[in-house]
Amino acid sequence: KDGMSTLFRIIRLLRIMRLFRLVKFLKQLYLLAFGFIDAVQAIFWVSALMSVGLYVCAIICVRTVGHLPAGDQHAEFLHEKFSDVATAMLTLFVLMSSPNLPDYISQEGLARERPILFLFLVVFVVIGSFGMIA
Repeated sequence: KDGMSTLFRIIRLLRIMRLFRLVKFLKQLYLLAFGFIDAVQAIFWVSALMSVGLYVCAIICVRTVGHLPAGDQHAEFLHEKFSDVATAMLTLFVLMSSPNLPDYISQEGLARERPILFLFLVVFVVIGSFGMIA
């Protein structure tokens, strides 16, 4: 009888030891879940910061090149890209995510006539690309 109770105690002890192994596994799962939560928070704040930067840059573009006089050589192209804030944000987002600066370079004389715009777009693409990587 004593041998059987000792056997049951050993089996019960082994079950408790298995529970400790499960807790160790849950600790790793806990760390993984909180790692994902931290990553989501970081992505949220980077997205919020990039959205604010995109909005500010879109306003700058609309105010400076979005409404040029009709006689300007590049008025139609720039009005198409920067006519209002929403269109400018979309244009800048496309530039930030997949830089298509050759579209702007292919416009005859745009880089020569508006070097500040060209410099702004290059700096925006570089900073925006690093921001999206972060």
